[in-house]
Amino acid sequence: MLMRYVPHSIKPVAGENPLFDKIEVHLESAESWVEQNFTGSELLNDIDALNPALVDALRLLVVADALDRAVPSLDLVLTPNGFGVVNTNTVAAASKQRVDRLIGSMRELRDGAIEQALSLLPGEEDWAETPQAHYFATTLFPNIDLCSLCGHNSGRWEKYVELRSRAVGIELTLAEDYFSPELMSELRLLNLLGSLSAEQQRVVQAIRSQVVEVLQGNPINGNRMRDVVNFIRYRPGTFRLWHISDTAKLFSPPKFENKKDSKGYWF
Repeated sequence: MLMRYVPHSIKPVAGENPLFDKIEVHLESAESWVEQNFTGSELLNDIDALNPALVDALRLLVVADALDRAVPSLDLVLTPNGFGVVNTNTVAAASKQRVDRLIGSMRELRDGAIEQALSLLPGEEDWAETPQAHYFATTLFPNIDLCSLCGHNSGRWEKYVELRSRAVGIELTLAEDYFSPELMSELRLLNLLGSLSAEQQRVVQAIRSQVVEVLQGNPINGNRMRDVVNFIRYRPGTFRLWHISDTAKLFSPPKFENKKDSKGYWF
């Protein structure tokens, strides 16, 4: 099963340790990392009952991360005089440039598997209630495609962790000034689960575009955000939480009515 996910490998000869034995500790570390960051223990322990596409994505994710950890030491052996490089009459040790390129390709493979897994995990029963799901549900960007939108196409998982924390802060500002914390929480959950209506999707897309622009160093476009608020104002059935929020009052200030018996001047 492991070798299905390892490209261009050579079968071990008699007496040679198989790849699984060589990287078993890294596979265990990778599984623990996936469990802690994406699936939770219960779902990963029940992996055979999952959607086959999700199972495949998670296995690929574990293998890619394990090889990323293991590759730098796979051709090293410890001798009484220190470390040496494994070599044979037919296979020479790879150059540092090629090893670095392999590690880079493993990380790209890992990030692609992360993106695939995160697109499928919301379809699993009870996953939305896990701490891992809550981590991704605290923003309108519950997947690492945020990195691609911001122009980052390598090391996407590490970059996502950085960008996500900034995106959360930007979204909080937009919620307080325009869309209300209540509505934003509802939109985040529906976005995670893929349950947005067409009107909600339109609002989410506008907010996501604004967040990406701010992440790229641009200011918040107040006029555009007010246009989105107006879209929400005329649809109380779809955006009920906004209409009963304190934020909505910012866009419907009390009207002043001048009366003859009011103190001060009147005209």
